[in-house]
Amino acid sequence: MRAVALVVAFLVVLASPAFAHENHVVKLVAGSPGYDHIQPFMAERLGFWEKYGLKVEFIGGNYIRSNNMMSIGDFDAGYNQMANAIRYHAAGIPNVIVGSSSANCAIVVAHPNVKSWADLKGKRIGMVTKFDVQWLTMTEHILPRFGLTEKDVQLALVPVPEVATAIVTGDVAAAFPFEPFGTNALQKGAKLLLAAKDIVDKSKIQSDMLRNGLVLHQKFVREHPDLARKVVWAHMDAVEVMRRDRKVGVEVLKHYNPKMDPRLIEESYDNCGWQYQRPPKVWIDTLVGWMRKNDIIQKAVTYEQVTDFSLQEGYPGYPGWEKAPKK
Repeated sequence: MRAVALVVAFLVVLASPAFAHENHVVKLVAGSPGYDHIQPFMAERLGFWEKYGLKVEFIGGNYIRSNNMMSIGDFDAGYNQMANAIRYHAAGIPNVIVGSSSANCAIVVAHPNVKSWADLKGKRIGMVTKFDVQWLTMTEHILPRFGLTEKDVQLALVPVPEVATAIVTGDVAAAFPFEPFGTNALQKGAKLLLAAKDIVDKSKIQSDMLRNGLVLHQKFVREHPDLARKVVWAHMDAVEVMRRDRKVGVEVLKHYNPKMDPRLIEESYDNCGWQYQRPPKVWIDTLVGWMRKNDIIQKAVTYEQVTDFSLQEGYPGYPGWEKAPKK
């Protein structure tokens, strides 16, 4: 009887969360393989997940689908706009931002006839998505810097691949696309109105514009902390590669975007910064303030509530799976 009891006890232990996570398949979602969501594609391409011993069901390539899944909490890990993650958290979806993606990675382009920001008064400005990070940055930060308000211009939704055509044909006087579509517009005849490095006035906000990041479901973090840490470290490895090895970064982007002009990838690469592993508190606080002002969220949330960088602690640097202390 004692032997049977020991076997039963052992089976109970194996079934407990501390051991069950070894067989857990991480459900990770992302949008298209552009700069902001390139990390999971790089992890897939270069085998980061396997090197950490992770089993990942990667659902990538469609921003709308991934955003919908994250909006209902149908994920373990995902890549999303920080404004969306904040909004979902405020609405009760238990997700937290655990890492950053590219910084800035967008430019303001204009029709060649536009000489200054004053020329945009009463004109149409093409935007990608309403109430996302770029929309808020434009209405709450960029326009006021140049003496304009949202009411002084007409913000119009323009699909980002169509920005160049919209500028050249005069459908919009200016646009704020993410890369490489801004560079594409420049190649087609648009003029640069605001460079990526100048998107944020650092005398006002001590941060760059950070649009996207890695988000984890808090249930996943709670039940599988070791797997969650490895997902975060694989993300951090990808950020380090993008920052330190331009050649590899370009190769991964080209691999997943075979129909895109490779010159666009190479010429727009440096408009995307990779110096952040986590968004500064001032940036999250600024986003929350803008979202409250525009009634996008109905209650204030704090930096500590919508972020969790404890899983980054102990990261030894790239490659994490080799440098980590062996147990």
